[in-house]
Amino acid sequence: MFERILVPVDGSEQSFRAIDTAAGLAAKFGGAITLICVYRHHSPLEASLSMVRARGGETPDSALKEHAAEVLRAAKARAAEAGAPRVEAFAQRGQPAREIVAFAENMKADAIVMGSRGLGDVEGFLLGSVSHKVGSLSPVTCVLVK
Repeated sequence: MFERILVPVDGSEQSFRAIDTAAGLAAKFGGAITLICVYRHHSPLEASLSMVRARGGETPDSALKEHAAEVLRAAKARAAEAGAPRVEAFAQRGQPAREIVAFAENMKADAIVMGSRGLGDVEGFLLGSVSHKVGSLSPVTCVLVK
């Protein structure tokens, strides 16, 4: 039933609580967890509000990719602590909701387990949250964790 579980993470506490829920489902159903952290290049306005800053000669994309890798390292550790039997992780560049849904379709996920609210940004307040968009666009079961 829940053999292939996708867990989008952004470093927020709610996304890490989603890992705990997914680990429980994976253990119960003999499933595997796939973590995804989606990063995207921000407009100048969004970049000024971002918590991620480029250092030295880094480009904004390389700084965001490295931040996504750090989030995934912490998420894999959390999944191991929560008892997830199998975990893999991927960083993707793109628009978060679309990338999450496309990734779920490509991996033939049985479910997406994600935090109901993440770190968010200005776009999230104006256009709706990523979790709301994923829930609306996804062809598979979505579990939102508070």
